[in-house]
Amino acid sequence: MRFYKKEGRRFPWRNANDPYVILVSELLLQKTTAAQVVKVLDEFLRRWPSVADLALADLGDIEKTIGELGLRKRARFLKEIAAKILTDYGGKVPRGEDLTGLKGVGIYTSNAVRCFAFGERVPVVDANVARVLRRYFGISGKKPAYADRELWELAGVILPARGYKEFNYGLLDVSAKYCRPKPFCNRCPLEPHCSYAIKHSKERW
Repeated sequence: MRFYKKEGRRFPWRNANDPYVILVSELLLQKTTAAQVVKVLDEFLRRWPSVADLALADLGDIEKTIGELGLRKRARFLKEIAAKILTDYGGKVPRGEDLTGLKGVGIYTSNAVRCFAFGERVPVVDANVARVLRRYFGISGKKPAYADRELWELAGVILPARGYKEFNYGLLDVSAKYCRPKPFCNRCPLEPHCSYAIKHSKERW
């Protein structure tokens, strides 16, 4: 949490409180870099500032707006999700586990919206956070992050009582900045207590 306050990345969706903005951002971020999403998000929200606007949007226009992100099927997902929210939830992004009932929304996206939009105390574990947790705690495993229930349970256990939004952002940013596939352990704030860093430090000596 100290790391995030001092060195955390700043993105437009991190300043948002609107669940629609955060849901759209998380869907756009799937298999896409944050830098790419930054390029298209403002235009996307300018054209479709609400669930209703997106539900009524022309599919071709959505595809053009987010085209540089790749994955053309994502435009259809966005429109279908907006239509379902409009018809089934009165145009309001659902809370809690109802989010996973939306097409294209898995546990990661669901928990990201629950935590960052609704302030729920839930873990957020993508492939990068999974790498941090496995290295830090010395856990072996190659399951995809979404399928590793034990890792999700661990991530839930270590959540602080307060500040869990900053905690989750901090894990995401540590993975992006230091705990990469080829890590920078000597610069990482988790290094003094990280099982991976300690092990490899001993190997070097």
